[in-house]
Amino acid sequence: MISVIFGISAETMGRAGLNTALGIGIVFMMLIIISCIISLLKLANRPEKKAPAAPAPKAAPVEADETDDLELIAVISAAICAYEQAQGNAVSSDSLVVRSIRKVNKSKWQNA
Repeated sequence: MISVIFGISAETMGRAGLNTALGIGIVFMMLIIISCIISLLKLANRPEKKAPAAPAPKAAPVEADETDDLELIAVISAAICAYEQAQGNAVSSDSLVVRSIRKVNKSKWQNA
């Protein structure tokens, strides 16, 4: 019926149908092959299992050296005293008390 309307022979329509089926079949076969390759890549990326290492010996507890902290407190107190004097405030070094010291983990860019 279509061959009569468009003037295409049945043989040509048969070849066209075969070409279409063959093309779709090849596409699906390639998709299946690609999915198998991807599933095999998961196996390739697994880390190797190593023998469990012997536990490290426990170190003796280290006592904190307070002399370093005292030197740090003295330096910080001197810097604060110098800053206050530069601002015009009369501050004696005996009146400053450092109550705690904590490290700030911010970069200079985060402070800007």
